[in-house]
Amino acid sequence: MIQPPLDNPNKNGFAVLIGVLIVGAFGTAVVLYLILSGVYSYQNSSVLEQSNIAKSSANACAEVALNKIQLCSSTVGIGNAQIGNNTCEYEIINGGDQSRVIHSTSQAGNAFRKLNITISQIDPKITINSWQEVTSF
Repeated sequence: MIQPPLDNPNKNGFAVLIGVLIVGAFGTAVVLYLILSGVYSYQNSSVLEQSNIAKSSANACAEVALNKIQLCSSTVGIGNAQIGNNTCEYEIINGGDQSRVIHSTSQAGNAFRKLNITISQIDPKITINSWQEVTSF
């Protein structure tokens, strides 16, 4: 009668192979997570940078409009300005007597920023009541 060997060497190799596959799958998942989180972080920082550029440009454009009012108090209408690589737009609206409203808009990439500035007095110096970022005019 032939007896089978008590210890089968193929069982140990199979266990090692399964262990290597499990560790490899876990390592691949970690690497993919790190790569994707880096890509998403880059995209978010790009959007944030565009948003900050648009906000700065809208503020600068509002300053241009204020300068126009200071130079000529009867100034009203639409204008634009080149701020760095961005073109922004402003509108000066006569609110009666010495009050004015300025709408300033700028875009950088996909980011839009809009400002609404209200002025209660022009002479002898400009008095700003509010300077707010708005979603629409």
